[in-house]
Amino acid sequence: MPRLRVAPWLRRAIEAAIAAAILAVGFLFGEGLSTGGQIYPVPSGVPGMLVLAPPVLALAVITVAYPVMMAATRSDALMGAVSAFLIAADATIVVASAPFVLEGIGRELRGGVLVALLALLPALVGLAGGQFATPLGFGRRAGAIGAIVAAATAIAIILVVGVVAI
Repeated sequence: MPRLRVAPWLRRAIEAAIAAAILAVGFLFGEGLSTGGQIYPVPSGVPGMLVLAPPVLALAVITVAYPVMMAATRSDALMGAVSAFLIAADATIVVASAPFVLEGIGRELRGGVLVALLALLPALVGLAGGQFATPLGFGRRAGAIGAIVAAATAIAIILVVGVVAI
């Protein structure tokens, strides 16, 4: 029986998505945000920011950096990073589904949904940074720049959300 050949960009996207989803869901489980059915009020201020920072950084940085670093072409880097984020965000939304309350804005959201929404913009900005700051748009340098830009953007968004919504 012949071996099933998967495109390299898809294989790397799945690897990055698995790693990011495991980290994001693990952090949410560790903080008690994913315990079935219980409403978890996110702590106000800095503790609330520290609760949300690790899963958001995992989704934003890993899904951008790994596929771009390991890609052989620009299109492989783009398709791999986008696919990795979508797979990891979907897995996080499905597994981390316990509701929790953002008291600053009076909203109740599912844990995975909030983490995926907060990680979306940093992932896009990090991918754009890695593509536009390097001449090739793939490889170790593009992945490193994408990771740094995604992490900086994620930290800025977490700070803004921590001040406004929590």
